[in-house]
Amino acid sequence: MQSSQVRKILLIEGALNLIMMLCKLIAGILSQSAAVTADAIHSLSDVANNCIAWLAIKMSSEPPDKDHPYGHQKFEQLAVFFLASLLTVVAFEMIVHAVRRFGEPVEQSLIGLVILFISLLINVSITWWEKRWAIKLNSPILHADAAHTFSDVMTTVAVIVGWQLAYYGYPWLDSVFAIFVSGLIFYLAFKLFQSAIPILVDQRQLDERAVKNAITDLDKVNDVTRVRSRSDGKNIIADITVTVSSQVSTYESHQIADAIESLIANRFNVSDVVVHIEPN
Repeated sequence: MQSSQVRKILLIEGALNLIMMLCKLIAGILSQSAAVTADAIHSLSDVANNCIAWLAIKMSSEPPDKDHPYGHQKFEQLAVFFLASLLTVVAFEMIVHAVRRFGEPVEQSLIGLVILFISLLINVSITWWEKRWAIKLNSPILHADAAHTFSDVMTTVAVIVGWQLAYYGYPWLDSVFAIFVSGLIFYLAFKLFQSAIPILVDQRQLDERAVKNAITDLDKVNDVTRVRSRSDGKNIIADITVTVSSQVSTYESHQIADAIESLIANRFNVSDVVVHIEPN
């Protein structure tokens, strides 16, 4: 149910972003402003973001199957990585476009200005609405998308200022602000890479020393020989190897494993723990 609600929210936002992208593109054509055109391209990336996020949520909610016994949760992070790559390309293209138009005059357009202000108000509303749902559904992807939409608000403000300064005698500032918008998108791409890559490459999630200290305090545990941990994007998964006396029975070993699983789950907020017992 939560997954379907998140997808519905992303569809609504995607439709609004598509409308705003078309409006900004019209404003850019009317004004001949590189910064406004750059913001329209940025809105196009928002539409792509919504589509990818929708597809990722759908795929990541699928249960484990024969080919994916651990589940499909990482599809969401793979989509984030793809989006970050797309944003990097878009930002680079925007810089090239801004440099080519450096110093060229822009035109004033009351219609274009009104369109940008309307899109600004819509983005503020979307940010508030999506943040509200993100809290209600406890959805990380909606939290991230709300932050992305808020960055659009700041971008549009920068575009309006750059356009108006360019029109009133400083045409070079239009390209400068377009490059500034590109910088914001580069930063957004970097943050997305920063969140996705550690999960995709199974970066360690737990402090190994803290885990070992907690487990060795348990009765009949001699040593902790291996602690491995990773994340699937939502949950922490760990596998742990401990040694016990060779005199410990199979039944007692099973009880020790249960105790370790309960300890790690409760103290370190781990959702899936596999414990391997070795005699010593």
